[in-house]
Amino acid sequence: MARLDATTNKQGALKFMGRLIEDLASATSGGGKNISRENNNDKDAKLDQRYSRRQSVRLSANQEGVFQQFSNLIVAGNLTQAYNLDLQTTQGLIKFGSLSKPSVGANYGNVAEGVFAAALAARFTGGRTKRDTTAYDVYNIISQISPSPIPGKKSSKAVIQTSAPNAVAGVGNDTIITEITLAQVNMEFLRNPSNREALLDYVIAALTYANRESVRQWVRTIYTNGRRDTVKIMADGLTNERTTKIDVKVSITNKEQGQLKGVNINASVKADDVKQFGQVSGEDFSSVSRFFTTAIGDGLVSESAAFETESKGPAKMRKIYKAADIIIDNNLNNDVTSKDMALKIGTGISRFATQDNAGVVDPSGDTVELINLSKGEATIYNFQNVAQKLSEYKLISEYKTSGANDLPTITIRESESNKVVVYFRSKVENKIDKNGVPYLYYRNYIEKGQFLTELIGQSALNNNVTSSWTI
Repeated sequence: MARLDATTNKQGALKFMGRLIEDLASATSGGGKNISRENNNDKDAKLDQRYSRRQSVRLSANQEGVFQQFSNLIVAGNLTQAYNLDLQTTQGLIKFGSLSKPSVGANYGNVAEGVFAAALAARFTGGRTKRDTTAYDVYNIISQISPSPIPGKKSSKAVIQTSAPNAVAGVGNDTIITEITLAQVNMEFLRNPSNREALLDYVIAALTYANRESVRQWVRTIYTNGRRDTVKIMADGLTNERTTKIDVKVSITNKEQGQLKGVNINASVKADDVKQFGQVSGEDFSSVSRFFTTAIGDGLVSESAAFETESKGPAKMRKIYKAADIIIDNNLNNDVTSKDMALKIGTGISRFATQDNAGVVDPSGDTVELINLSKGEATIYNFQNVAQKLSEYKLISEYKTSGANDLPTITIRESESNKVVVYFRSKVENKIDKNGVPYLYYRNYIEKGQFLTELIGQSALNNNVTSSWTI
């Protein structure tokens, strides 16, 4: 466990705040129950004898005012003041910051899928008669979520059906159906009103996409076409995750024409600027070779024997990554081969992205956009033609090792700006097998850098693409 005051950023604090206030309210209601806190010698030394050092305490009743004060300070970003507030217990005072951080359990990338779907639903429902859909509209959709568990799975599904008027009198209303499928813990976090502040950045970011011109035009199209349409918004990153990475998809149908073609709202949704977009797990040569085959078009087969001479994982990783860097560096520094090497790196980026179906054609034939929701903004990444784009720049390679296990990273930069294109990185996790024996589990990651973000990323606010189907 960790103390509350170990969390030093507002968004992190918001994510556990709702659960914490619920726990505190429960602890002071009825018979109450003990709550846990953790000592910190440096911080506790500054407190006088009024403060308890016990790690299990019983809260005194009637402290709702200080709970609200704590919430207000967190929302305002005044974490230090919030953590320094006093709580009264039956054993003396304690600081808010000494409380044990509650286990939230939600995956915010998955929660963001639900937020994104709700923003689109709000746009297609009430957004047809006004310019901009608001956070209030999104929360209104979220408040209608009433999920049902999926038998045999730890997930649940919510179906929200609403109607929206048409501009042409006498036509009747369009039907808007929103389906959200999430793991139960993520669904509960999404629909819990106590978490609205934690969701706000994702709501605002999703709205920059829902309010963009391409979405507004589809809304205008079905509003003015003189037909009764059914809009289906499906947020499901679980059911078909092995065949498609479309997290949120929109389809439109009507009786006259059936399903409309050209509806280009298909999203792979990420949260909080996730840099990693591809990986291959394993420390064996076949795994690492497969990683570099995809990344740079070279499986480094000639390095197999040297790789196997090393007895430990970190040394193996250093051996193969150094060999890969030599190949990359030699080719990038050769006027004859530099363009081809850049093409290979770009192709590798596209291939890893293809595995995530981001910015490429999905097996169903749909073009998928990778949309990152972070800090109130939505960034759209298009991995198509990235190889050709990269080949127009001079790239350089850098090898280094770091961390407790001295693991390697290859950094590819654009030479003029020195900005990072991608990282090829080896990482290790401590795990325990079924017999209780600890072991190291290796992963090989490809992560985007700032230059790649600038090259293929675009703010949703700046995208004025229009729908390909009109009345």
